[in-house]
Amino acid sequence: MRHFFILLILALSLAGCSDAKSTTLSYEEVKKIMVDAIQTEEGKKAIRQLFEDKSFRELLILNTEEIKKATEETLLSKEAADFWKTTFDDPKFQETFAKSMQKQQEDLMKKLLNDASYQEDLTSFFGQPDMQKQLETILKGAVMRKELEKVVMETIENPLLQSKWQELVKKSSGAQEDNSKKKEGESSAKKEEASSQ
Repeated sequence: MRHFFILLILALSLAGCSDAKSTTLSYEEVKKIMVDAIQTEEGKKAIRQLFEDKSFRELLILNTEEIKKATEETLLSKEAADFWKTTFDDPKFQETFAKSMQKQQEDLMKKLLNDASYQEDLTSFFGQPDMQKQLETILKGAVMRKELEKVVMETIENPLLQSKWQELVKKSSGAQEDNSKKKEGESSAKKEEASSQ
């Protein structure tokens, strides 16, 4: 099939030389001829054979050092850092990114919690008397209260929980309305009993 391409190129050059007026083909005409030739069964077969050739495939394989260098230059550059910083400031991207990783994070936590050695490590770590005293001191401190408030605010502002918070607020306000109507009904019933006596 290599012969096919050689014959095609030879035919094009001979066709250009045969005419005394010798017209040159434009880029678009050459492109059209090449595309037409490649789309034939012979052209497809020639391309398949080309990809089956081991020496050609070796030309296509990229050097891992080149990939590593390109990755480092691209991802670790100042421009990339600025790009990621602005990208992660976008709430919609944050939500999409968090959702894309949520399953893997849940799976990892479940595996860790089911891992006996991890459970033992946690128990032994938090079961030490010194650690218990430190935890008690930390939990009672003002710094911990501020951190706890911060965590609560972050949880409230979490894009994955926004819709759940809205549902809880709606349910809560609906329950309060039901309770106030119930109390009004009870107080009016008591007034009617008192006036009838």
